[in-house]
Amino acid sequence: MMMLAALLLAAAPPSAEEPVCTAPAPLAEPWTSWDQNGQGEAGTQVHGAPSLILGKPLDATLTPAAYVQFAAAPAKGAKEGYGGLFALSLRQAARVGIAVSGTAWIDVVSGTKALTSADHGHGPDCSGIRKMVWFDLPAGRHIVQIAGANGRSIRVMAADAGANQPR
Repeated sequence: MMMLAALLLAAAPPSAEEPVCTAPAPLAEPWTSWDQNGQGEAGTQVHGAPSLILGKPLDATLTPAAYVQFAAAPAKGAKEGYGGLFALSLRQAARVGIAVSGTAWIDVVSGTKALTSADHGHGPDCSGIRKMVWFDLPAGRHIVQIAGANGRSIRVMAADAGANQPR
């Protein structure tokens, strides 16, 4: 009887929350490079955190969050799941979006202070982008913190909202 129930559940149609995707959704700027290849390992300490380059996505390997030395206490997910750190350097102030492919908490830290996000949302259905968080960042070096991720890997990308836009 349990076998029959398991088979019925496996054959059940996707929930109304998950769209049926036959092909990836095309993405608008600044996310058009989301499907490019890139791999890396997220850092566990601020010093030596690998660089996240605007417009260059990474399939990142994360570490159990309890072993990550966050630059500032994450707003959520500090000790649960997986996490990691990336350095993000900007020559000039910009509105920057950080997108991830899975469930995770995203913070940007400047110095030792977590910055307040300017906006957040989800990516388009079937795009592979689960979550986007936007920050108005000054020029300089920042730390992108990922915390509370469900899995050991996540796709992450930083994008400048003004990239490829007429000035």
